[in-house]
Amino acid sequence: MFYENKFFEIAPHCSLKRLEEPCLYDIENDQLYELGEDAFQFLLRCSQGESALVKKEDEEFIQYCLSENLIVLSESPIRRDILTHPSPVPSLRYLEFQLTDRCNLHCRHCYLGDGFLEDFPFGKILKVLKEFEEIQGLRLLLSGGEPLLHPDFWEINEVLGEYPFRSVMLSNGTLITEDNAKKLRVHEVQLSLDGMKKGHESLRGEGTFEKTIRAIGHLQAANIRVSIATMIHRNNLKEFDEMASFIQSKNIEEWNVDIPCIAGRMEENRNFWVLPQEAGSLLQYGFGGGLHGAEHHETCGAHLCAILPNGTVAKCGLFSEEPVGSIDEGLRVCWERIPRIQLKELRCSCSVIEECRGGCRYRAKLQGDLFEPDLFQCYARGILREEPGEAGSKK
Repeated sequence: MFYENKFFEIAPHCSLKRLEEPCLYDIENDQLYELGEDAFQFLLRCSQGESALVKKEDEEFIQYCLSENLIVLSESPIRRDILTHPSPVPSLRYLEFQLTDRCNLHCRHCYLGDGFLEDFPFGKILKVLKEFEEIQGLRLLLSGGEPLLHPDFWEINEVLGEYPFRSVMLSNGTLITEDNAKKLRVHEVQLSLDGMKKGHESLRGEGTFEKTIRAIGHLQAANIRVSIATMIHRNNLKEFDEMASFIQSKNIEEWNVDIPCIAGRMEENRNFWVLPQEAGSLLQYGFGGGLHGAEHHETCGAHLCAILPNGTVAKCGLFSEEPVGSIDEGLRVCWERIPRIQLKELRCSCSVIEECRGGCRYRAKLQGDLFEPDLFQCYARGILREEPGEAGSKK
């Protein structure tokens, strides 16, 4: 049957992707839908402006896509350019792009330490965005330093909407105003909030808490989704219940809770660090999605890599001292050099390994060995339990 005088169109906020499996990506809502080959080809024909014949067995799929606003009906054919060549395996889905190492704060836990005032050149940024599109990327993480301090940030901002992937800016929030929030073309801003006023400002400096809270309001007023990232440290251990209530009151959809690594400025501020048995249970406060998902029996970050302000590429920002090459060689070339670690290679055989993926490999390395489990995740999931009098007993 035909939908008489109508054409199907993939919704403007969605894009077809050829990852390990064919998929439809809802960029606006950050949802990935796996497709069968027949469904992929049907949507591909729709994207080429064809009036597709709908078979009886297609009806349920069509109705589902219409109800989820993944496809829409139009009066005339609309053709879209779709890049359908497959991604590498594993696919590069999440790209952490450190645009600059400039920052307006001097946070005591920052693993980057003091920057060199390096800014990734604007012309090369455009090249990277195109390569990420070609490699079937899903989520671009605009990081720093503070990305708003890149001298060409607003020029970068203007071109983001031209690409079929989600743009997420990672910011400390202190430079976000009512006016510049309205100008942002990113889909989401992840703000760093490391406690209530006392805990947050002990890490990030006086006056930063209120500025970050105001940024939440400015962004939400501009209809930009806000997520929160929190680092567990010595001075916010007793603030998590209050933080949870506060975050719930602000209608935040995602809260990423993690532990800073002893690197950069944290080397000089170890009094902020906490033991796995102290911090593990607090990891459970986080909710929503995650930035470093993995599958196919690989450890955390199987679909992630980072580009640093100096143009080097690494497994993630924490592995900056172990680069795999220069972005000038090409994003795909560097991505294919990223070292992979299989879950079966870890010295861990607990029942939840498929869930935690062994935790953070960098943290495990700092704890002694790249192939050991991340003890923070072990305590978070009850694999290891705090013994009476153990918390805080070692420094």
